[in-house]
Order: sequence, then C-alpha cells, then structure tokens
Amino acid sequence: MRLLLFFLLLPALLPAQSSFLKDPDIVWAAEIEQDWMVDIPSLDEEWDYGVSTLKLLRTDRNVPDWMSPYLAGLVFSAAKAHKLPVFKDPFFKTPANPESLFVRTDTIVMFDPDTYEEKVQVIQSDLDPIHVFKAWRLRQILAYHRKSATWSTKVEAIAPLVEVRSAEGDSLGMSPLFWFQPDDKRVKLTSNDIVWAKSVRSKQKNNYVSMDVRQPVKITDGFQNPLSHLFNVMATDMKTPFYSTLDDRVLTPAERTSMLARSDTVVTFDPETYEEKLRIVRNDINPEDIKNLRLYQTWYWDERRNRLSICLDAVAPIRDIIDMAGNVRYSMPLFIRKARK
Repeated sequence: MRLLLFFLLLPALLPAQSSFLKDPDIVWAAEIEQDWMVDIPSLDEEWDYGVSTLKLLRTDRNVPDWMSPYLAGLVFSAAKAHKLPVFKDPFFKTPANPESLFVRTDTIVMFDPDTYEEKVQVIQSDLDPIHVFKAWRLRQILAYHRKSATWSTKVEAIAPLVEVRSAEGDSLGMSPLFWFQPDDKRVKLTSNDIVWAKSVRSKQKNNYVSMDVRQPVKITDGFQNPLSHLFNVMATDMKTPFYSTLDDRVLTPAERTSMLARSDTVVTFDPETYEEKLRIVRNDINPEDIKNLRLYQTWYWDERRNRLSICLDAVAPIRDIIDMAGNVRYSMPLFIRKARK
C-alpha cells in the first residue's frame, strides 16, 4: 500500500474529487494506492486472499466474449470493443489505443533445412488477459466524516498490472498496462446488468491502510488521528452501532467497553512486610497504537454500462497483539464500523 503526497498530485485531481473533499463534514482524508488480486483461480482459495465471489452471471450479451469468470476478461473485452475508455496515465490525460495494447508480437527464428537459411517471422496474436493481468492497482481517497463517525471512499483510477521483464528474461516488477476510471456507485446485486461481483477485504500482504499519514489530502485541526474521535463515539454514544468482526452482529455496550480498555494484573512487592499483592490495572486503548485499517469493499462489473463500481462497505481498525517480550504475535481487526450507504 502506497501513500501518495498531495502536493505532488494536487494539479491532477479531478473536479469530482475536489468537490468530494470540499464536504465540510470530512475532517480527515488520505489518498491511497493498493495492488489487488481479485481473479483467484480457485474459489476455495479466495478466502486466503480476502476475496469472496458474490455473483457470476452469463447472459446472451456476454456469452460470445465469456473467456472466464474473471474481471480481466470482462475489462479486456470492453476495452477492445472501445466500450471502455482506457488511458496511459491515471489522470486520464492521454488516451491509449487498445489495438496497440492488446496485441502481442512474437519473433520466431525458423531454419530452412534445404537452403540452411535462417528466417525471422513476426507473429501477432491477441493478448491473453487472464494470464497477463497479474493484479489491479487501485487509487482512491479514504475520508472520515465527523458527524456520522463513518468512513467513505472516492475511487479515482484503476489499472491492470502486467509483469515487466528484462531482455534476459528477469522480472523487473509490475507495471500498469493502462488506466481507466471506475466509480463508487452502489448498485443492486440482483440486477441482471451485474454479471460479476466480489467482496474484497484488505487481508492481502501490504494492503492494510496505514494510519501513519504524514501528508493527508485534507485534515481539520483536532482530527490528526480520526480514531480518537471514533473511539470516543464508541465509548459514549450507544445509539451508534459498531459490529463484531466474527459474526457481523451489533456489539453490546459491555463488549464495546471491554474492547476499548484492557485489565491487567500487576504484582507488587511490599519491602517491609515482604508480601506480594495483586492489583488490577485498567489500561485504555490508545488510538496511536492502532497502526492500520482494513477496508471492506464490493467490486461490481456492470455489463450494460461496461463499468466497474467499487463501493466501501466498512472499515475495521487493526490491533497488534503483543507478547510479554514486546513482539507482535499477530494482528486482528478490533471491530467493524459500517460505511455510509
């Protein structure tokens, strides 16, 4: 997960983003970039990646182009048919030509056994997106709203990532092939226009959202760490629901209190009586100790609109579990705060 500096990107923000950030109720916002794997070969393995398939639908319109139940195939078909505008940059300034992007050129050296001559033949074929698109690079703004104590997102751009190799065949990492603009429009899963949908949680490596944001895109005085406000709401406003990460039920007041404070048993020694005494100490959770967030989002592909929608469902603070030696044993979501609908 990459945090992007606002002063470098300010000139490129779209008008819709600027309008989004002008909302006075948004008191903290950061621009984030994450690389996602959503096209998991086996449905049984999806949970390990934080992905769950919600819908796969074949229709009369997509049967001819139905290469697989993958987002890669759906995006490829739409872009190749010029139904999905694609660009060379994430700010949509330079259009990309699908014909040049989606054609793979291979050079084959052939040997003629009669003449002993080598012949070079150039062969062009359509790119195979299912194997070539390794992941998706998503850029969006995460914002915190004071009045409702909720989070929202404004998606900006997304790109399929392909592996770049050197002339010697060594991997040089991942690079965006092209960019296109998704939206955050909440759609009905039951609509026949929605042919692909997945629930995505930031369980993948490096996909937690870091709270260590040195240059937020927006910040209101007193909200340098929005978790301080969120934890205060959780402790004092019992009408505002918070949910369990285990079964998605509303937490009781007692459960909320126990999450925000930890009781430790301290052993003290009286030097005069040589007696040991046990003392219960209450330690309130420190918002500064929460280093990361987990985002819960749903991705939808609308076949009629040839559009990808990415909607925020919830946010969960991630708590590190520390052992007696001060080492992080593991991390776990503390609670779920559902997003505004």
